[in-house]
Amino acid sequence: MKMLNLKNALKLSSVLVLFALITFTSCTKKKDTPPEPPKVVLDGVYVKGDAIAYSDFDEKAMMKPTRNEVDQKDRASLMNIYISVKKNGGFNIVTVKGSTKTTFGPGADFALVANPTNDEPHTGDFYRGSAAKTSTKFTVPEDGFYHVIFDTELNKVVVARVHWGIIGAATPSGWGGSTPFNESAFNLTKMNWTATGMELRGGDWKLRYSNGWKIELDTTLDIGGGKKGVKVNTNLGGSISDLVPGGANIVNSDPGIYDIDLAYTLGTGYKLTMTKTGGLPLTNWTGVICDAVGTGVSADNTNAIPDPSSWNWGNKLLADAPPVKNGDVYTWTWTNIILEANEGFKLRTENGVAPPTGGANFDAGYSALDAANSSANVADMSGNLSVTVKGSYTIVLTIDAANSDAKKITIN
Repeated sequence: MKMLNLKNALKLSSVLVLFALITFTSCTKKKDTPPEPPKVVLDGVYVKGDAIAYSDFDEKAMMKPTRNEVDQKDRASLMNIYISVKKNGGFNIVTVKGSTKTTFGPGADFALVANPTNDEPHTGDFYRGSAAKTSTKFTVPEDGFYHVIFDTELNKVVVARVHWGIIGAATPSGWGGSTPFNESAFNLTKMNWTATGMELRGGDWKLRYSNGWKIELDTTLDIGGGKKGVKVNTNLGGSISDLVPGGANIVNSDPGIYDIDLAYTLGTGYKLTMTKTGGLPLTNWTGVICDAVGTGVSADNTNAIPDPSSWNWGNKLLADAPPVKNGDVYTWTWTNIILEANEGFKLRTENGVAPPTGGANFDAGYSALDAANSSANVADMSGNLSVTVKGSYTIVLTIDAANSDAKKITIN
C-alpha cells in the first residue's frame, strides 16, 4: 500500500508541475506587447523615395505652399520643398487626402530646360514639365541640393539644382552678378553655404540660387488684378532673421568684413548667420566712372546710349568726368542731363559692376536723395529716382569714404 501511495503522489506532482507550466505560459502570453497602431499620414503633398532622406511618408518631407512671384502672394496650389537628392534611387511626389494616396512621377514632356529665360537659373540645370500618375520616379544626374516645385492646379513640376550666392549693391559683384557661397559636403538632412571674409558695404542685397530670380511654370493663367502666370521665386529677402521667398531687399547698415553661414535643415528651413569680423578700409574712389541709367534718362541726351549692361534698362549717360576729391569726399556731376517725366533712373558704377581699380560696385536711388536741397520735381518711383517734369537738370553725387561710403544725391 505504501508503494502505491508513493506512485500516486508522483503522478500528482507531475500533474501539478504541468499545470504550473501551462499557467505560467498563459500568463506570459497575456503580457505580450500589443501591435503598434498604423502610422497616421496627414493630408498633404509629400516627396518620398530612396534618393532622399525618407523612403516613406514623413512630415519633414512634406511640401509647403509658396508665393507666386507674379503677384507676390501665396498660391495654395503652388507647393515646394528644398531637399537633398541622391543621383541613385529616385523619388516620387505623393498627394494624400484621407485614405486616397496618389503617386506622381515625370510626364512625357518632363525634361531638362535647355534655354532658360534671362531671369531663370543659369548655373544649375533644372527640369520642367508635366506630372503623370505613375510610380516612375523623378531622378537627378548628381547628388546635390534641389528645389522641387509642384503646382497641383497646373499639374506642372520643376526640379532645380540649387547653388546659393549673394547679390546686391552691398556685395563684391553688385547687382551685376552673384557672389557664390562655398557648399558643404552632401548630406541628406542638413546643408550649409558659407563665405569667409566677405566685404559688405552699405547698401541692399539678397540671396539667390544658381544666378536666377524666378522659374516660370505658366505665363497665361489669369490670376486676377490684370496679372497672368505662375512663377516661383528663386531668391530670398526680407530680413536676416526671417528669410522670405521673393522678399524685400535686405539693407546692410553696418559695412564691414563678414563671415556668412546659410544653414538648411530638412523640416525646419533656412537660418542665416552673419558675423562681422572687421571694418572696411577707406575706399579710394579716384578715377571711378559712374553713369545714370534708366528709362528716365532721355535719348535726347547727345551722349546717351541704350543700356548695354545686364540691367538692360533704358539709357545710360556717363558723369561729366571722374570724381573730384576733397579730403575723403568724392563728387560726380551730370550737367544739363535731360530727364524724362515720370520715368525711373538710378546712379551707379558704370554698367552696374565693380570698377577695374579702386572703388566698389554700387547703385543709388531715391533713398540717397537730399530732398531738402533738390528740386520739388524729384519724386520717388518704387525706390528709383524720377522727375515729374521733363527738362534739363544738374545731378550731383557725393560719396563720403570716411563715413562708410555714405552717398548723397542732389538734383536741380
